[in-house]
Amino acid sequence: MHPMENKIDISRLLRRHVIYLSETLGDRSIYRPTVLKAAEDYVRQTFEAQGYQPVRQPFIYNGQEVANVVAGNCDPQGYYILGAHFDTVAGTPGADDNASGVAVLLEVARLARTLPSTIPWAFIGFTTEEPPAFATPFMGSQVYARQARRQKARIQGMLCLEMVGYYRQEPNSQALPFPLRYLGYPTTGNFIALVADRRSRDLLKSLETSLQTGCSLPTTSIAVPLGGNILPETRLSDHASFWDQGYPAIMLTDTAFLRNPHYHGPDDTLKTLDFDAMVELTSGLFYFIRQTLK
Repeated sequence: MHPMENKIDISRLLRRHVIYLSETLGDRSIYRPTVLKAAEDYVRQTFEAQGYQPVRQPFIYNGQEVANVVAGNCDPQGYYILGAHFDTVAGTPGADDNASGVAVLLEVARLARTLPSTIPWAFIGFTTEEPPAFATPFMGSQVYARQARRQKARIQGMLCLEMVGYYRQEPNSQALPFPLRYLGYPTTGNFIALVADRRSRDLLKSLETSLQTGCSLPTTSIAVPLGGNILPETRLSDHASFWDQGYPAIMLTDTAFLRNPHYHGPDDTLKTLDFDAMVELTSGLFYFIRQTLK
């Protein structure tokens, strides 16, 4: 397949995922349990259609059963994770937060099926990342990471896709947390941010190199002290659950409310997303997966 045709296919499929999650389903919060279950089913059924045999990781939260969806190869000798949460806060269609991340997750998983089935990569849709579960033991990623630690799973790196669809080219379109304003970080919101802690620096270096080689999307990276508590904005997704269990993890993000004015609101819709940028990120992540196999 011609590379340009492949990118057209990726864009079409990314858009299909976002349309279903943000427009057909819309608000996928814990307060709409049947819709949250429909989002979970969509992730599972998409993995199945790609040829995986996904498994549910169910647990009880707020009086109802919810579940993470895990596909791929959790190799006991060591494996990587690419993950994204499929729930939303109440009252938002969540196109960027986080249908964009789920769409990229599903497309990278599809492309990975062209590689040997033994690749040590798991693809995970996480439930209940958003409030009121956020920062409680009932985050889907907390449930997964705690169990992984109990089972002594050898997670070599976790990549968290958290809002990856909103980009701007205008000057001063990127806000920065207080300390970073004086450290030369960019103020134009046209990049994907890679957020690591110091335990994850080797993973960060490899990922940044792969994205710079494998796609045209600009990257900006930061490695914070262990756990990220010194800069709370760096803990605001599922990667922090893995940091807390001692695993290397990186959040890939368009920086959420630091850039996207529609964060957690009713206007977080499909029309605000940059699918060309999402295609580039998908291509770059697929390149990184191939590099980890060498």
